[in-house]
Amino acid sequence: MKKLFICLSAVFLLIGFFNTKALAEEQLVPKRLSSIGDSITVGMNAELPLENHYASWANGYYGFWQWLFGLTNVNSHNQRITAEFGRRGRRNYMEAESGATSADFFEQSQRAVGHQAFYVTVLLGNNDVCSDDLPLHRVKFVKNMWAGLSVLETGLTPGATVYVVGIPDITELWDAIKDKKALGIINCQDIWALNPLDLFPSTCMDLLNEAPDVIQGYIIQYNTILKNLVDIFNADSPNYYFYTEAVFLNGVSENEVSDIDCYHPSAEGQAVLSDITWNAPDGPRFFDW
Repeated sequence: MKKLFICLSAVFLLIGFFNTKALAEEQLVPKRLSSIGDSITVGMNAELPLENHYASWANGYYGFWQWLFGLTNVNSHNQRITAEFGRRGRRNYMEAESGATSADFFEQSQRAVGHQAFYVTVLLGNNDVCSDDLPLHRVKFVKNMWAGLSVLETGLTPGATVYVVGIPDITELWDAIKDKKALGIINCQDIWALNPLDLFPSTCMDLLNEAPDVIQGYIIQYNTILKNLVDIFNADSPNYYFYTEAVFLNGVSENEVSDIDCYHPSAEGQAVLSDITWNAPDGPRFFDW
């Protein structure tokens, strides 16, 4: 019996050694939301021209004015958190900026830390994939994402959650807009070809025309980098890191693309983004607490 007790004690000690996550501070309730990203997260051209913060998949909100003007309720992460955990102590910060790349991750992470966020969403990399120096840029991407995650790791309150969302598949977007018209007037592919005011990354436009599989390959590589980085940071941390490629795998339908620029998610697309990421089996799934 004594030998059995010693063996069981050793097993429990080993479990404790390898399962350091179980010994970490409790995961914080996500009442202080801070979202890092680019034009997707700011809701660029989702329903109205330019930024539509109310329609952001992460930070969106729906109040009297949105209801009065018949705007779309995207049921964002911000709204879901309030519904699940109440309004008391709620904070909602938008760190994302249109045109941001992984090089902006460090500064946006600093702002998230300054806002004492308990829950940080990260959707970056779309503009990196369309960079002119793609082979070299993968090295920069790793460096930039490591730097931003390091800021979050050292600056956030222990028990905070960092949710990294994989880069969407832009080749699916290309297929979705083949028969779509901007504002119901101009063919979307004509807008992409003309690229007025350099609205879109020219590298992506060219490659989507000539070799969409090349672009998709780059996205898969970048998403693999994101997953590996999350695994590294999650291995020994008082914080909780999650990665999902659910958005990449979901595809895109025509009605999920902006009627204004044929490029960014529409309000309906933002609602789909919110739903997919909130319910992703490999996501935080806060509602299971």
